[in-house]
Order: sequence, then structure tokens, then C-alpha cells
Amino acid sequence: MLRSLVCAALAGALLTPAASAAGVSAFNPAGAPPVTPVAPGVIVERQVRAGPQVIHVVRVAHRPRLSVEPRLVGGSPLARGSLRGLVSDGAREGVVAAINGDFFNFRSGYPSGVLFTGGQLVSEPEGSRSALIITPGPALSVGRLALNGQWQPFDPRKGTVGKTRAFQGLNRPLESGAEFVLYTPGLGQVATPTGNSRFEVRIRRDEPGAALPNAPFVGSAVGRRSGGGSTIGANHVVLTGSGSKGALLASELPLGSKISVFPAVEGLPADAVAALGGGPILVRDGQAIASAGEGFSSAQLSGRTARSAIGQRANGSIILVVAEGPLQGSRGVTAAEQATLLRQLGAQTAIAMDAGGSAQLAVFDRLLPWNASRSLTDALAVSYAGVQLLPLPARLTPNADRIDDSVTTVARAPLAGRLRLTIQRRNGGARRQLRNRPLGPGSLDTTLDPRALGLADGIYTLLARFEPFDGGAPTEQSRRVIVDRTLSHLTTRPFARPVRRTPRLGVDVRFRLTRPARVTVRVLDSAGRPLKTLVSGRVLGTGRHAVTWNRRARGITISGTVTVQVEARNRFGRSGLQSTLTLRRPPAPEAEVAERLRRLFSL
Repeated sequence: MLRSLVCAALAGALLTPAASAAGVSAFNPAGAPPVTPVAPGVIVERQVRAGPQVIHVVRVAHRPRLSVEPRLVGGSPLARGSLRGLVSDGAREGVVAAINGDFFNFRSGYPSGVLFTGGQLVSEPEGSRSALIITPGPALSVGRLALNGQWQPFDPRKGTVGKTRAFQGLNRPLESGAEFVLYTPGLGQVATPTGNSRFEVRIRRDEPGAALPNAPFVGSAVGRRSGGGSTIGANHVVLTGSGSKGALLASELPLGSKISVFPAVEGLPADAVAALGGGPILVRDGQAIASAGEGFSSAQLSGRTARSAIGQRANGSIILVVAEGPLQGSRGVTAAEQATLLRQLGAQTAIAMDAGGSAQLAVFDRLLPWNASRSLTDALAVSYAGVQLLPLPARLTPNADRIDDSVTTVARAPLAGRLRLTIQRRNGGARRQLRNRPLGPGSLDTTLDPRALGLADGIYTLLARFEPFDGGAPTEQSRRVIVDRTLSHLTTRPFARPVRRTPRLGVDVRFRLTRPARVTVRVLDSAGRPLKTLVSGRVLGTGRHAVTWNRRARGITISGTVTVQVEARNRFGRSGLQSTLTLRRPPAPEAEVAERLRRLFSL
């Protein structure tokens, strides 16, 4: 009887499903390309260096339609947001990439240094650290800036009267018991921050305009209140004083009085169009600076971590560089090594930005490093004022297995015009028109289905041509895609078959080929490391094929999560399909089952 129960138990184990299988997906046997076009004149490059150390570089050519500009990520210097969200939200305006900006106050979010963008001085400089300065061209330079903001009562007949007062901050919370802070529309909020022991005066500018650095203006006191919360409207600013400074405001600026405000920034060139805080300086006049002696701690400079930087080469091109850190599996770099890296990349001028978890680079909807997610206050964005085609998969396989049979391609334009979208075989075949219609500002989705279009296997170029309605010059962008039906219908089915009362374990791997190809079948563990090569470069003919794996590798029976990959190589390159499945532990041997049953019956 016991023997019968043992056999029944083993049979039950064999009938139990041996694995739970996930869906099949495509993979690129060649890996991700090291260089990917983003927009005309913009590429993103991935470098793997000794260490190991992974570097991401966005290269922005010196071209008229390309621009770089600092931006607030969360819409206010007191708010933080997603870098990837900044690029996605800015796509309508032509934003294609962005890198993180300045250090920031982790509690309140405001930048540590200067932010001058969009014709507004948004935050004040940090005098002990370098800042990135942008002049027309664009030309980048690095310098030390300092706020020398002043205000003074003003008499239309006599000019400034009374004492000159200095304000210490711009669009940030009050930090001390006695200081002045100026709030402008650059705050991005309806009202000023609230709090005790503060008094503020709302000032309407006599002449419309933004709070430009080094541009004094005169206004009238049109509102006074304690505790903050004053509304900031267009052409208005609010001057807030804490403690004794608030008492000075109350006594010197009654309603209706005039005031002169001078948001002076020392060290900022007269032709500067933007500035972004950061530091330290990394490269000056083509020479790497190992130690700039700025206001950073030794831990901030010497720690091996992820780091980001912005530089400009001798040909005028701009580079945005992020070095991955330990969280991404890289060694990480010090500030001195970062300076050497930027010089090696050809920078004549370069400055570091925030590091660690803030070191991020966003390209379209991709975030690099891949697991960086810290919200940020400001960033430097790259924009292209022309048509864009979002990247396509390297290969379409329209063989009815529901894997990359078709793709939705996205064309974008930051202005209104006419889009013509065509596809043509590389060897000079007939050009097929997919779209011819008005577009923009905005995006247009188009399904690229080789079966519906009657496209044979081959290499194709998808071309977007955009003609602006304003009479500007047309722009174009193309993407390469391969149509290749060679490999399809991958299935992986684990089994456990009884052989003389002992289960024979294995996995059946089946797939189809539409033409002869050199095939490799391999098994990877959950970390992506090779476990077993089942077939290596074997020439197989057209039709269905099957390979069986006995679940043995490294001298043991494998259980847990594995991935089976099938790679096919032919004249169109290398295509691949993969299936991930979880293999259960093999059934217990007969003796072990018998012992368990004895224990069960002895209870």
C-alpha cells in the first residue's frame, strides 16, 4: 500500500505544472547601439570605460535650430519635479533632452545658486561657487557671480532719496531673523510664502517688464501686509522683510510711495541671456582643473558617485555628460576624475552640476541613469526647432506572432506646417507616402505595418519632411528600420515525464524560420548571465525547429527564473526572441516521499 501511495504522490508531482511562463519578447542580440540620433545635430552616446564606468553623453551641434536653456523643473524655484516629465511636457516646444541643474535646498527645494532664464532673474547666485553663463551663440562660460540687490525710496523730482537698502534673497524662503527678500513673477506662484514676523510691500512697476539682472526699475507701493501671502501679478514684485527689516519696510514705504529696485548681479556679462548655478568649474581654456577651491566639502568632491556636467568644445558644440555611480553598478567618479573626463571629451569649458541621486539625463521618455528618480528644481534643456521622429525599434518582424509585427511612429513639430511622412527601401525602391497633412504645434501618431503596406524584407528609411506655414526653411529627420520575418513563434514548454518512476525534467524550445539562418539558442539566469548554450551558430533551414534542454547546467538541475534566447543571423543581421519562465524545484525522490508518508501515517 505504501508503495502505491508513493507512486501516486510522484505522479501527482509530475502532473503539477513545472513552471509559470512569461510572455515572449524581442531582444537585440547586438545590444543597444552606442550612438543614437535624437534630433538633427543631437546624438546620445553610451560609453563603457574601465572600472567599470558607464558614461552617457548628449552631443549638441552648433546649429541655428538648436538651443540650450535653463528651466524650472517643477514650475517654481520652491517646487521640484521630474526631469523626464520636463522633457515630455516640453516636447510640444521642441525639447528633446535635459540634464539636471544646480544643487538645491532639500527641504524647501529652492536652488543653491543663480537661475536666470526666459528673461527673468529667478534666484540669486551663490558667491562661493561657479555658475554656468550663456551668451548668444550659444557660447558657454563659467564664472563667479554675486547678488548686490538694492532698494531705495524714490522721488520723481529728486530721484532716489533716503538710505540704500540691500536685499539678500530672491524668490526663496526667509532664512534669517532680519533680511530682505524680493519676490517676482519668476516665483511661479500666485502668492508669497507665509510666516510670522514678516512684513511686505507689493510694488507695481511703472514700466512693464521682467526682473532682469542689472536692470533697475521704479514702481509704486500698492499693497502692504503682515505675515506674507501677498499676490504677485504681472508687472508686480513683492519686497518682504523679516524682523527688524520688516519694521523698516513698514516705516519707509507707505502706500503710494515710489521705490527704486536694482537687482544687480556682479560678474554677469552684459550680453548674458541665461545663467545656471552649479560648480565646481572642471575645465578652463582646455585645461582640467582638479581642485577649484570652491565652497564644497571634501566629501562632496572626493566621493565616488554619479556626477553630471555641462561643457563646450572648441567647435562650439555642447556636451551634457552623466557618469553613472554605484547605484547603477558603476565605480563612480570624483570631481577631479570628472574634470579629466570632460577634458578627454574635448571640452574647452566645463562645469559640474548636482551629483549623486540628482545626476540625471533625460532623452525623450528615457531617464539616464536608468534608476535615478530624485525630483529636481532646475535643469538645462536642449530644444530643436524642427520636425522630430521618435526612435523606432531596430527591427520589425511582421510574421503574425504579435511581436513587433508593427509599430506606432511619432512625428513632432514645435510650430505649424505640413508634414510629409514617407518610407523607402534602402536599395532605391519606390517611395511610399504614409502621411501628407498639416501638423503642429504637436505630434502625430502613424502606424507602420509592413504587412498592410506590402513591404518585403529589407532595410528601410522612414523620412519626415516638415514645411512651416510661416515660410521658414523645411526640416527633415529620418530613421532606419529593418523588416525581417526570419524568426518567429517562439514557445518554451517545461515538462516532467516519468521514466521508470523517476521524473525526466526538461524544457522544449520551439520556433520557426522563414529562411535559412545561423541559429544560437542559449539559457540565461535571472541576472542575465549565461547558463547553457544549447545550439551555437548552427545553420538551420526553413520551417519549424525544436530544441530540448534537460535543465542541467553547472552540474546541477536548474530551478528558478531563467530566460531562453533564440538568435537568428542572416543577410539582414541578427534578430532575437526570448522567453522568461520560472522553473519549479524537481519532485522529491521516491525514498523522500516514502519517508514523508510514513510520518503522515504515524500521526
